[in-house]
Amino acid sequence: MPSHFQVQDLVSQTSEMLVYRALARDETPLVLSRLRLEGDAVGRLRAAGVFDQALGKLKSLNHAYLRKVIDGAQEDGEGYPWVTSLWMEGKPLSECRVEEKEIRMLGKQFHALLADLGDSANAVNFDPDHILTVRTPDDQLHALFSIDYGRWFDDWSSGRSPGSGKSATAEVRKLLEGLAVRQLRLPKKVRKQDPIPFVEERSPALTGYEPPREPWLGRVMAWLGILISLGVIAWLTWQGTSRTKENPRKEIPVWKSR
Repeated sequence: MPSHFQVQDLVSQTSEMLVYRALARDETPLVLSRLRLEGDAVGRLRAAGVFDQALGKLKSLNHAYLRKVIDGAQEDGEGYPWVTSLWMEGKPLSECRVEEKEIRMLGKQFHALLADLGDSANAVNFDPDHILTVRTPDDQLHALFSIDYGRWFDDWSSGRSPGSGKSATAEVRKLLEGLAVRQLRLPKKVRKQDPIPFVEERSPALTGYEPPREPWLGRVMAWLGILISLGVIAWLTWQGTSRTKENPRKEIPVWKSR
């Protein structure tokens, strides 16, 4: 870790990243993120100019709703990247109780971010735990996003566009739906099973289709009727046989001509 930062305390820790609160030499409060990447990714970032290009592009991203990266480097030993940004007081979005009008306002902020960042928006971290919210003096709620730094450097080291394979639009839609369900306590939509795959969207008539119930009573009555019929036929046959034995059939005389 560079000597010109004074690390104060550990804020959060995952298997992929350590986040510290730090102070710069001029006592500016900073967020220092230390990334844990795969060995191959670290080696590829060490190649001439690769890390510098990734960091330069990352620092060039500038938006009112995005936490701006100030500096970064690779450690001399293990080669793990680290980046710094300004520390701001706020609460994670996951801990905020937001009203319906605020969800609409956040939706506008999210889409403004997507429109301005273009493809780079796919590398934004849309986890509510990593979205910082700040309230203005007039009690307006603003969101502050961060780039998913691990994904950014890993994709860059592999020659991929940062955030490739993800859809920022889909992530934002999922985030807003989650806010409506969790914060407003709306009932969750239960997706009913469709017996025929992929027809629910194309044929609304089949939505919520339930298979017919087994008509067990009707089937029992039908079998009972069949058994009674067979019993009656057997009884009539037996009666006919008994009468034939009691009254044997007499032979009819045959008249022969003389």
